[in-house]
Amino acid sequence: MHSNDYQRIVYTGTGLEAAGGTERGPTPLTLLEQWWEAAVADPRVTEPAAATLATFDVGTGLPDSRVLLIKDFDAQGLRFFTNRASAKGQQLETTPAASITMLWHPMFRQVRFRGPVEQTSRDEDLAYWQTRPRESQIGSSSSHQSQPVESREQVAQNFQKVERAHPDGEVPLPTTWGGYRLRPVEVEFWVGMPARLHDRVQWSADRPLPMDSNHGWSVQRLQP
Repeated sequence: MHSNDYQRIVYTGTGLEAAGGTERGPTPLTLLEQWWEAAVADPRVTEPAAATLATFDVGTGLPDSRVLLIKDFDAQGLRFFTNRASAKGQQLETTPAASITMLWHPMFRQVRFRGPVEQTSRDEDLAYWQTRPRESQIGSSSSHQSQPVESREQVAQNFQKVERAHPDGEVPLPTTWGGYRLRPVEVEFWVGMPARLHDRVQWSADRPLPMDSNHGWSVQRLQP
């Protein structure tokens, strides 16, 4: 059995007031934008868009989670893109709700979101697909994501097959590839504090609301 007797980090984050305003001040979007800009500017945060997406697998009765990249966010929610035939795509088809956690550990900050998930439009999918590097387009087009594969060599062969099929320019948008938008009904900002007395403020609503709205959200500070 492995022990957890390692040198634990002492959290030295500053409270939410110092991090961007009081819990009664900014909207969820305002504070999220402030924290995002700080994470992008912090050289210790190597991938600020990384986030954990949690979904529910009805077939097994178990939750499921994985780390992916958040493409962007606005007042309506957070967008991410994937193969809709993948495990997470199938799970979101059955249970169109999820949670997302963005963790910027060097800054002792995380933001948690929960809410329903909807598919993005095909125009949105195509607009983002066209901005992706050619290698990423080939990789996404050649992969039956989450399905078994015989070997790593087979993965490479699938990539090469798509590459040969489209020798010039852009790879067409696959029919199974697209985006999702999580529309929050709950947003929680967390700051790691000394003595594990973490600072937590939660915005919640009984339905998805714009994150830039000053109305409809219930705001409360939570115990560590």
